[in-house]
Amino acid sequence: MTTVILAEKPDQARSYMDGLGIYHSEKQHRAEASTFLDEDTIVISAAGHLLELCEPEHYGEKYKDRRNIEALPIIPARFDYTLGADKQALFNEIKAAISKADTVIVATDKDNEGGAIAYNILRFTGLLKKKKIKRALPSALNKEAVVRMFKNLKPIDATWREAQAAIARGRSDWMIGMNLSRLYTSKLDDIGINGNYAVGRSISTTLNLICQWYTSIEEFQKEPIFELRGKTSISNGDIEEEVELISNIRKVGKNSKHEFIQELKKHKINQKEMYGQVALIESETKEKFPSIMFTKGDLYKEMARVAGWSQSRSKKVMQENYDNGYQTYPRTDSGKIPMYEYQYMLELFDKFLAAIGCPGKYAKYIMPEDKLKKYVVSDENSDAHYGIMPTEKIMDETCDVTKDQRLMYEVVTRKALTLVLEPYTYVGNKLGIMVNDVPFLARNASMVKMGWRALVLPSKKGKTKTEIPGINYSEYVKKGDQLKIELQNLESETKPPKPLKSIQIYDKGGVMERAYKYVENEKYASILKKANGIGTSATRDQAMASLVQKGYITIDTKDVINVTANGWLINWLLTGSEVNDPILTAKWEDTYKQIEKGKTNANGLIDETAKLIYSEFDRVNRTWDTEKISEFYTSKEEQFNAIVSLGECPICHSDVVYKKDSKNAGKYDNYSCTNEECKFVIWRHYANRLISETDAKKLLKDKPTHEFKKLKSKSGKEYDAKLVLKRSDDGNYKVVPLFDNKSKKKNKA
Repeated sequence: MTTVILAEKPDQARSYMDGLGIYHSEKQHRAEASTFLDEDTIVISAAGHLLELCEPEHYGEKYKDRRNIEALPIIPARFDYTLGADKQALFNEIKAAISKADTVIVATDKDNEGGAIAYNILRFTGLLKKKKIKRALPSALNKEAVVRMFKNLKPIDATWREAQAAIARGRSDWMIGMNLSRLYTSKLDDIGINGNYAVGRSISTTLNLICQWYTSIEEFQKEPIFELRGKTSISNGDIEEEVELISNIRKVGKNSKHEFIQELKKHKINQKEMYGQVALIESETKEKFPSIMFTKGDLYKEMARVAGWSQSRSKKVMQENYDNGYQTYPRTDSGKIPMYEYQYMLELFDKFLAAIGCPGKYAKYIMPEDKLKKYVVSDENSDAHYGIMPTEKIMDETCDVTKDQRLMYEVVTRKALTLVLEPYTYVGNKLGIMVNDVPFLARNASMVKMGWRALVLPSKKGKTKTEIPGINYSEYVKKGDQLKIELQNLESETKPPKPLKSIQIYDKGGVMERAYKYVENEKYASILKKANGIGTSATRDQAMASLVQKGYITIDTKDVINVTANGWLINWLLTGSEVNDPILTAKWEDTYKQIEKGKTNANGLIDETAKLIYSEFDRVNRTWDTEKISEFYTSKEEQFNAIVSLGECPICHSDVVYKKDSKNAGKYDNYSCTNEECKFVIWRHYANRLISETDAKKLLKDKPTHEFKKLKSKSGKEYDAKLVLKRSDDGNYKVVPLFDNKSKKKNKA
């Protein structure tokens, strides 16, 4: 008997081979041996999506010209798939293995796309309905997890339904992208606005949410705020604690100052210091348990907080630690874990402590069963995504890994250990004071025992507050006591939202997850909320990268997003369209669920998408106004360049802006001219150091930068120098080192 295990990627396949005890070479993607699964077990890997939807020209010669909008829309009667020439041999190898199998185990990633990859491969082999098929759901790639997974195989039915939902989404997204991208790109090109104006449900909706955020900033009107606050202090003899008090007198708006003064007069609040009577005093010792484990977005956010990492850096290391078997599956939106992971955290407690450099420092704690329910999924939900955890494969000091891998592993392990450390204990104080007849209230928490919080790493920016034991108010204050209150009449103003950072888009609680906030229809808002907004952890960062790559947004060196003129334009042109409305995603999510439950099929979604495309063509033809479009684009182009400009190009005097390289993880980040015909550029990476925006501005003003330490030449020699911009004989400019006498002496030494 023969069993074939289909993996999604070669690294994944080799982890399965290791777990099952099948010998393989370092680069092997196929191997076989006798295992506990079958006397002949074949593990073979795909390479992600082997099959792709055919390009439009496959459906007719008239679709070959991307500017021929007369041929649009493209609505295939049947969707065909193609196998790339470079993937034909691999597909043939997979087909040959499956043809001799009695049982096929689908062990691709456990998201809908993983199911779709396997479904399309098996369907294309013609063997889909001729084999016994089971599902393995990978959550980690260490040996113990692999064995556990293959001993707990699932029926394939649910995976195939999920695959149908993914296939329906893929085909519908294809129709939107192929039709509307061609439509807008061609029509804009006709009026002299060049570019590739890509349109897609996910990226267009995300762009719309970003534009709405920045529109709210532009339209924000400041209003004055007047409020009454107070301060008092409580002492236990050793510690004197200042207590901030908030009153119910707060006025906002044009007439707020007059209303505030009248309110003070009414209550006879006319001195800087007054006595108040304690009307409420409560102190309660409480326990706080940690939050659930990391989702992908959570880990992005934590690595940014702890180490200042970019999303792309975190994504890369996350995948490396998963592929190497040290961390569980990274592309997850869930923070809950299976019971066996909690159990091995208890069993390997000492080893995990040693791995983060804290051997014997903390005592193990077993969480009460009623509290544990918050963190652990039931067996019935064992096919769900789990939170990111360290596996049983310990990354000790002997492991051959990078510094980045080790730092992320420490962050993940510290988080996991919070489950098996005692809770954070604190006293919750509530103090209510009446000054005349105005109530003041203070709430605070005073630490008793740090518990699991002792494991939380400090912020890179140094904003982490060191906690010290505080005062239990009820031990030193009682109801009826008179306390001296220092009164404060505070004047401030309402503040607009801050410019968006990219991590605010895709992390937990970010703009994409909270897209339901932008939906007025209660039904669809509820659907979006349950679906965790637009996209998943696996796709949200891809949507952001796509927006950068398409030229719709830029992300500066401080992670701040700016919408380009192209971004504003395409979003404005989609005003009134369903395509960039979060409601469309909500409707699709509703349909996915129906497909996954077997209550409908993919054709319904595809038919609705076809209707949407016809409607969009009609809307564009009715509302297209060449003059207004050109005026809008010009105004946004000027606005964008003014916001992001670092200075004037020394060659053509256009604006110079920062351009992020999203394709190569920032390798070719640069400061370059906005004039496409001008070749002026300052590369951000120089001699093993980064040129900041501040230094780029100095260079553009023909001034030297600050002195860089340990610049590295091509030969590997280190030196210190300032940098300057020098004109070459050919008229171009390049960055070169400038050595003063002090630097020369130091470099010689």
